[in-house]
Amino acid sequence: MAKTEVNAVFYAADLDDLRRWVGSKDQKRFQQAWAVLREDDETEWDPEEVAVLERLLKRMVFEGQLYEGLAVEERYYLTQLLIDLFDEYADPDALTEDLPLTRLLQVVDGLPKGSPAARLAGYLVRGRELNGDGLLWTSGPAEEALAFYGYVRRDEAAALVSALDETASRGRERPSGLWKQLRNAAEECARAELDLVSFVG
Repeated sequence: MAKTEVNAVFYAADLDDLRRWVGSKDQKRFQQAWAVLREDDETEWDPEEVAVLERLLKRMVFEGQLYEGLAVEERYYLTQLLIDLFDEYADPDALTEDLPLTRLLQVVDGLPKGSPAARLAGYLVRGRELNGDGLLWTSGPAEEALAFYGYVRRDEAAALVSALDETASRGRERPSGLWKQLRNAAEECARAELDLVSFVG
């Protein structure tokens, strides 16, 4: 069986459209979100999974909790829930076409370890917890973690541009095309004061 190619796409978006659901304690919002999840034609959840999704949605809306204290499998379901809500209620503007994740990872892994550039770019290729800094994919094949979102906040986008430029000025090789797409996406979001979001799937 051929291995599925994993790609990433960068978007400019306002993640506040998603954050406002967290801890809103709004029954109407909960019902709207639940309808979105149940009407997703692309995903068929079995009854046990539906029960998990409902519990996680209630936890998010009424208790304001996201990834805190969740088991690995529950983290996966919460991520899929957030993806559905993002797709329905955010208004993202695509900044790139599909970018091959394997090559994008090589670009990010080639950044100086522990540097601001590596940390911020890492959020985009490995996913990032909403309202946190935890990574969604840390080990194992990417296919086991799909699909997931990563992001750099609007206040971090300019810092990512500066960090990438500083890294490039010290390098001996010319930046690759993927590096330039990453930098340009961050610069565009910094200029527009929007969050830089990556969808990996």
